[in-house]
This record gives sequence, C-alpha cells and structure tokens, in this order.
Amino acid sequence: MHRPDIPALSPRLSPAEARVLSEVASDASGVSVSPEKLGFLEMRVGRRLREIGCPDFGSYLQILNGHEGEIERGHLVEALTTHTTAFFRERAHFDWLAKEGLPALVARGAGAAHPLTIWSAACSLGSEMWTAAIVVDRFVAGRGSPFHWNVVGTDISRRILRRAASAVFTQDEIADLPEVYRRDYLLRSKSPTRPGATSRLYRIVPSLRQRARLAHANIVDLSPRLNVTADVVFLRNVLIYFTPEDQMCAVSNVISRLRPGGFLFTGHSESLGKIPDGLRQLGASIYQRT
Repeated sequence: MHRPDIPALSPRLSPAEARVLSEVASDASGVSVSPEKLGFLEMRVGRRLREIGCPDFGSYLQILNGHEGEIERGHLVEALTTHTTAFFRERAHFDWLAKEGLPALVARGAGAAHPLTIWSAACSLGSEMWTAAIVVDRFVAGRGSPFHWNVVGTDISRRILRRAASAVFTQDEIADLPEVYRRDYLLRSKSPTRPGATSRLYRIVPSLRQRARLAHANIVDLSPRLNVTADVVFLRNVLIYFTPEDQMCAVSNVISRLRPGGFLFTGHSESLGKIPDGLRQLGASIYQRT
C-alpha cells in the first residue's frame, strides 16, 4: 500500500509499449515519433496518464483500444506534439511577404477581385496567424480603395484551438512582438491574472479578431469540409513530425487549397526534398504555386 509521505513512482514504458504508442499516433494523425525515443514517449504520455489517473502504460493502451479510444487517440497526438509559437518567428518570411509577396498578389487581384486569404496551417496558439494579420493590416493602411482580406488558422489539437480562439497571450508569449505593434494591436488586462501576480494578459484587438477564422484540421488527411482557398499558406515547423511519405501528402493537400500564383512558406529547418509538381522555389523556404 502506498504511503502518503512517499512519492509514487512514475510508470515505466517498455519498448514494446513504445512501438504500439508510436503506431497508434501515426495511424491517427500521421505524426511520426520513433519508438526508440523511449524517454520522450515516457515523459510526454506519462503526463497524460497522470491527468486521467491511469496507473500504467498497459492500461493506457487498453483505453486507446476501447470504446473511448478515438477520443483518447486525439489526446495522445496532442501529448506528442510541441506547440512552440512566437510572434514574427522566422521574420525573413514576413519581411518578404510585405515587400514582395503582397504586392504581387494584389497585382493578381487579391483584395479586390477576391478576398486575400492567409492560412496558418498549423497555427498552434495563433501567433503566426496574428503576425500575418499585422503585416497585412500595415500593408493596406492608407489605401484609397476597399481591400478585403482574412486569416485562417487550423491545427490538429482541439485544446490548442480553444486557447487560440481566445486570442489571449501572456507577457512571455508576446516577447518577440515589437513595442509599436503592441500599442496598435494588443489590449492589456487592467489587473494581474490572479491575486498576488504581477503579470498581465494581452488580447488581440477586435479589428483583427473579426478577420480570423479557426478550424480543426489534420493536414495529412484534410477534410473536404475545410473551406479554404488561400493566397498564402504558412506550413512551418510541422513537417518534422511526419514521415517523408506523409510530408508529401501534407504538402499536396495544402497545395490543393492554394490559389495559382499563391505562396507557400515552410520552416527554415525543414526541406521538401524534391520540389513537388506545381511548385517553384523563389527563396529559402518560399515557394509559389505555378
């Protein structure tokens, strides 16, 4: 019997259980985590076990195969993915978009003949999507004619999407946002987040929030119900989670929703290998649909 003054030992993950967890996550979402990363799997999934009060990994595998398995497989995928996010991450992409990408799209009729749409395909907390919105808002400021535009964010994690929908960030999460943009695009809470705390929360201004739409999506198995035709797609820092085959599937799915002449951005640390048909490379991690 466990004594209350002695901490319970964390359950240990066997190599065989790691292989099953890896296979379940891959089948459910395309997310690929090598079963050899035993410590990583044990740490990440172990947190989920503690959340639901599951005593060991064997019992957890039974849950995954039980009547609530489909729901729990979604939680497993969330546990294994890292939701790193920052405003103006890989800033060169946003600088290029403002100076070259947006003028080229406007010349093709974006914003007038059809609304300009920017899609953050793995949006996490939304920092990338809101950064793109700030860039577009700055670009169209002072234009004499009406300019129609919107941003779309999708993610495989429903929990993260709920957080992203609030458009609320902590002081640490806005650390990379320049002060001039903080003044123009953030609302600061009037009081600390909780009694005794010193930090405040920040929320994206309504003028940007009303242009945003968030939706659940698995880019490896993209639902036809996802109604997006984008002029710009950010598909960054997510391909690393997939096998090469699923990477190409994800890219193909995204390209199918990208308007001809539109632009695709991938992460600087990611490579598409052989450039897929229908794309041409314009710069480092910058592609255009032909």
